[in-house]
Amino acid sequence: MCRRDRMDSGILCSQWRKNVMERKIRILVVDDEPDILETLEFSLGKRGFETMTAIDGLEGLEKAKTTPPDFMILDVMLPGCNGYEVSRMLKEWMDNDPQATRFPIMLLTARKVESRDRERFIATWSRADSCMYKPFELNEIVGRIQELTGVRACG
Repeated sequence: MCRRDRMDSGILCSQWRKNVMERKIRILVVDDEPDILETLEFSLGKRGFETMTAIDGLEGLEKAKTTPPDFMILDVMLPGCNGYEVSRMLKEWMDNDPQATRFPIMLLTARKVESRDRERFIATWSRADSCMYKPFELNEIVGRIQELTGVRACG
């Protein structure tokens, strides 16, 4: 797996891509809304992805560290630990732990940020690779997964 390599402009190292190509892409979806978890788990599964879910930030953080995904979809407003904090903690872990596996993180939020400056600040602070607003289209999410991993979905 890729360890401590930078994901610049969504380009991941070739060893990571080779490992992903040999199995289904593993997506971790973290959201406190059961309907969104069920919808994404079912829909992404039909597209050929393996999906894991977590209902809060701390569960998502633990799952990401114990069974690293290839891509993480992370809701912003979560009980316990919000998505911005989880993203930042995971990115710091990826940078500081030589055994950590790197993966892209996409924030998912229903909140529209009023100011582009505030949005840039939050994205920079959380170190997320991407952000998408609810409501979303499944094709948009699949497109973002493909863009950030460089791997095509099935189905």
